[in-house]
Amino acid sequence: MTRSLARTSLILALALVVVAPVARAAKLPAGESLSAYSQPPEASQRSGNLRISTETGVPLALYQVGYPVDAGTPDAMARQYLTENAALLHLSSLDAADANSLELHALRESGAGSTVRYRQHYRGVPVYDSEVTVTIDPKNQVSFVMNGFKPGIELATTVPAVSANAARRIVVESLGIDGAISWEQTAPVIFRYQGQWRLAQRVEVIPASFPVGDWEGFVDAANGQLLRLWDRALYVNGNGNVFLPDPLSSAGVTYNTTGYTDGNDADTAQLTAEVVNKTLLDITSSGGMFTLTGPYAAIVDTESPFNGNFSQASSTFNFTRNANAFEAVNTYYHIDSIMRYLNVTLGVSIAPFQYSGGARFDPHGLSGSDNSHYTGGNGVVAFGEGGVDDAEDADVVVHELGHALHDWVTSGGLSQVNGLSEGIGDFVAQSYSRSFGQWAPSDPQYQWVFNWDGHNPFWNGRITNYGAVWPSGLVGQVHTDGQIWSTCMMRVWDALGRDETERAHWTGIGMTNGSSNQEDAAIAVQQAATSLGYTFSELNFMATIFQSCGYGVTGPTVNAVFGAGFETGDTSEWTSAVSDG
Repeated sequence: MTRSLARTSLILALALVVVAPVARAAKLPAGESLSAYSQPPEASQRSGNLRISTETGVPLALYQVGYPVDAGTPDAMARQYLTENAALLHLSSLDAADANSLELHALRESGAGSTVRYRQHYRGVPVYDSEVTVTIDPKNQVSFVMNGFKPGIELATTVPAVSANAARRIVVESLGIDGAISWEQTAPVIFRYQGQWRLAQRVEVIPASFPVGDWEGFVDAANGQLLRLWDRALYVNGNGNVFLPDPLSSAGVTYNTTGYTDGNDADTAQLTAEVVNKTLLDITSSGGMFTLTGPYAAIVDTESPFNGNFSQASSTFNFTRNANAFEAVNTYYHIDSIMRYLNVTLGVSIAPFQYSGGARFDPHGLSGSDNSHYTGGNGVVAFGEGGVDDAEDADVVVHELGHALHDWVTSGGLSQVNGLSEGIGDFVAQSYSRSFGQWAPSDPQYQWVFNWDGHNPFWNGRITNYGAVWPSGLVGQVHTDGQIWSTCMMRVWDALGRDETERAHWTGIGMTNGSSNQEDAAIAVQQAATSLGYTFSELNFMATIFQSCGYGVTGPTVNAVFGAGFETGDTSEWTSAVSDG
């Protein structure tokens, strides 16, 4: 069974074991193969507080910048920095109407300051996979920069000869789509193909049934050549059944204990005994019918097998796992719980950018196959069936939601470099499960992700005590490499607790973009904790753990904690800092 995430820049999956094959051969570009999207990282090397492209010499990431700017709007402060550092960043003039330019895309405010996002355009046409992200801390200093600017673009024309409709038809026919389409979008972009810049029509399409996926195609806007076609959703083997957070953890037993097996979705006395009745907050009542739609979670039926949204004439949704409605209720509860935890308890604002309202989920999708995914085009998480139904396991549900949160907090700038988003999905799933306090640190299950869905005859699951370190331990498989990130973040979790870890994590991830690697993310999280005012000891704990994971994170300094105006002779503040750690 698979789980995955899709987005304008890519889609990720709750990885379980295998990538689901496409059921029908598609017409492909010459020399290309139809496959799940894999974002190739730009070759780079670290030099002090810079990560520099070895291909272009452009700084891709700038850490602990500490560049003061004049007080003003976040956009004005960010543009001041970009203008004054244009040569360093290899930026073209921001004012020339006929040259490369940066257009404001999104602004995010947090306790760590303001993160301003720009997307590059060439003569009014967006450049694919290019974003410049500038974070300004509360002291009006630029603290963290991700630079996705693409220099050297030269095109004879930006007027497409191939229309959007013609490009859409090429992609739809190549995929063999013969049914309804639940979401689509086509627009011109500047796209780099085989070392050359091309004007292309970018076609995004999510079929309602076959072929399952979040497809992205690029058609040359001059001659109609299909340059690239891939599925941005990455899939993995899995299963699921949700209690609090799963029946094995709440019962403290292992899979195959009497009564604790999937049994083709059958009820047993043991599994039913683990069902907990919980309040479903803020569901919708209309015309005498109640629906699992609220401000933080909302059921949809966007994918086959189209089982409906389980509306009923009662506000009591009491089902056992044998009923299809059980997956809908459990998914609503767990998504609602996570979204409220982040937005209300922690005060970290994360919401879908594709639509208003709660995070949308389809508890029975992917044509019933044993897969799950998040599709970034429409911002929906969907769950398949097979083994333990995916939407029955909170780890599966929360992992997929983790991809969505990563996508939303970066305004579409999700990164799967080094399996970062897979690691984020595993981390948030483990953080949620471990918060129930059901396994002791000495239990192997304490480190398991997908306790009910995996670690059983269906598949092996994943862990958060993975032994590899970054970057020497990378194997080039996103689900395996993601365990480096989730393991490291759960070590921080053990040191600082859930609230402080997740607050710093999501605030920091909100500073990253689609080209960020795991080390970039670690430095961003450390920067977020510093800007949020974490204590000296907390910052020291985090830095030490990050360093042990292989990330080049700098430990806290007195000036970083107290500001550049801190006087070393001020013994009261220094004594307080030392006593904090």
